[in-house]
Formats: sequence, structure tokens, C-alpha cells
Amino acid sequence: MPPNTARNALNIAHRGGADLWPENTLEAFAKSIDIGADGIEFDIQLTRDNKMVVHHDATLNPDATRRDGHYITRPTPRIDELTLAELAAYDVGRLDPESPTWRRRSQQQPIDGCRIAEFSALCHLVEDSASANFRLYTELKSDMAGGPEAADRLADAFIAALQDNPSLPRITLVSFDWRCLTRVLQAMPDLPHAFTTLEFAATDPDHPSAVDDVAGKYPCLARRASANGAPWWGAYDWRDQQGDSHGERVLQAIAAAGGRGWFADWRDITPETMQLATSLGLSVSAWTVNKPADMAKLDGLGVEALITDRPDLWL
Repeated sequence: MPPNTARNALNIAHRGGADLWPENTLEAFAKSIDIGADGIEFDIQLTRDNKMVVHHDATLNPDATRRDGHYITRPTPRIDELTLAELAAYDVGRLDPESPTWRRRSQQQPIDGCRIAEFSALCHLVEDSASANFRLYTELKSDMAGGPEAADRLADAFIAALQDNPSLPRITLVSFDWRCLTRVLQAMPDLPHAFTTLEFAATDPDHPSAVDDVAGKYPCLARRASANGAPWWGAYDWRDQQGDSHGERVLQAIAAAGGRGWFADWRDITPETMQLATSLGLSVSAWTVNKPADMAKLDGLGVEALITDRPDLWL
């Protein structure tokens, strides 16, 4: 952005600033605080012993995980197959320079010794180091295509963790799995939140690019699931709503669920979808936007927050 240009959208460091520091680590979160980000986004999983930890994938990531100095190989253990104590054996502070992730995040600064942290440790860090208005965009990470039991278990653990938690006022709850969201909001209806959506093109069975899908490609799988009642919509299926487009019907579903926010793939945010979201009483946040020109455009449209791997650029 040009010097002295005001920005209104919150600067939220995606996984703590994943292009800059080891993602979803206390070290990355501390650096995001230090550079002046307005908040962080991070992912919550449950371990085998029912501890909430900060990690994106359901399994350990071989591109970024070492044990005894060596990168682990596929198939890697699931987070829910390991205890908190067992997770402590893994270092997640340095990308494998031969990996696809390193080629995508080659500017990431390695920090040896990073461990997978508990949610409670993150809350302690923020309370000790961040300003009073620092935000925690907390994503509940479930098996979107699985049954409701795991989603309920994660939601219930999160509800329990927020009791008497001093970080509660900082939290904006987000999730692709609307079952998690609606279960938490039944217990905590005033909790700030946003219903996360995949790119509309990935869930629209009638999108023009569907004819080019290759069997097994992710968007194809998401479209198939969406066409037949994907589990992650929960009780608020877009197919039950009225609208001229898939995106409009998805936003109507968020409103039908009592949602107050839409956490959108940034490419789906247009003047038209912003106008619709506003008419439905939805705030809008964007994931994951990394180019300054796109950031400025979305800020001009009135988004509440920009989730970015490069929080340094939006500063």
C-alpha cells in the first residue's frame, strides 16, 4: 500500500505467518505479536488423550516434522493416534528443503526446536505478551467428510476449554465443519464466529469448470459431496436455500444457521457477495490473501479481517 494509506481490515497472521515462520508454533505466534499483527489464525486438533493442540493437518506433516534429527516419512501418524507426550518427540521448526512445502514457502525462517503446542499454552502466551485487543481466529479442524461423533467431541472439548479462560474475549471461532460451529454456538451463542467456506467453484456441482475435473481431484470430490449433501454442511445444506447462484444459496444457509460471519476464500469476495452478506447481517473475513494489491482491494470492499501468510506486507 502507498505510505500513510489507512487500512481498516484486521491483519490476521495465518497459522502465525506461515510464509515467514514455522506454522502453528508458539514461536511464530510470538513473532506475529512482536511485528504488530492484529491477531493470529490457527488450527485445533485433539490428541488421543483428548488434549487440544495446535496443528493443521490430521496427520503429522512429513515436509516439516523431524524426529531424532530426521524427517519422518509417509504414512505419518494421525494427531488423534498420539498422546500429548508422544507429540513432544517431534520438531516442527524447519522445512525439508527437498519438499513441495519448502518450494512454496522458501522464505520461511527455520526455528529449530519448535514443538506442537497445546491450545492452553497459546492462550498463556497471548495473555502474557499481546495487547488487549489481539484477536484469536480459532479454527476447529475436524474430518469434514466423516461422521458427527468426532466433530461433536472436538466441539465439546473446545467448550470445556473456554470455561474461565481469560482468552475467551479474544476468540473468533471459525470452521469448515459447520457441525462444530453450531454445536459450540448452542452452548455459547454470543461467541464471535464466522462460517468458513471452500471456494464456491469447489463446491458448486454446476460450476463450468466441473467438466474439466479429473477423477480423484479435490474439487471434484468436494463437488460430488456437495451435490449429495456433504456432511460438513450439517443441518444447513445450501440445497435447501433459495438463490440465483450456488454462492448465494451458501450465504443464505449461513444466515439460516444463525451465523453472524462469513469466512470466505478471498476469491469469492466481490462487490456483489459483499452486498449480499451485508444484507444478511454477515461480517466478512478473507482467507488466505498474500498479495498487497488483493489486500487493498478487499479492504476497500469492507472486509473485517484479512488472513494472510505475510502479515508483514499488510503492516
